[in-house]
Amino acid sequence: MPIFEYRCQACKKEFERLVFAGEKDKIECPDCRSRDIQKKMSATSFMGAGIGTCASDGPKGFS
Repeated sequence: MPIFEYRCQACKKEFERLVFAGEKDKIECPDCRSRDIQKKMSATSFMGAGIGTCASDGPKGFS
């Protein structure tokens, strides 16, 4: 399940949330409980086949 970053429009708190399928409409601010939130643009990261390896260490043609 992906972790998304959010910003509450009411109190301006920034927080992360593990989002399960079908729960994206139920997310609320952990501080003020507002549902007036905005998903932030965030970077992604991918891991290779072994612990501590990067995706660049993966098979040829994988990026």
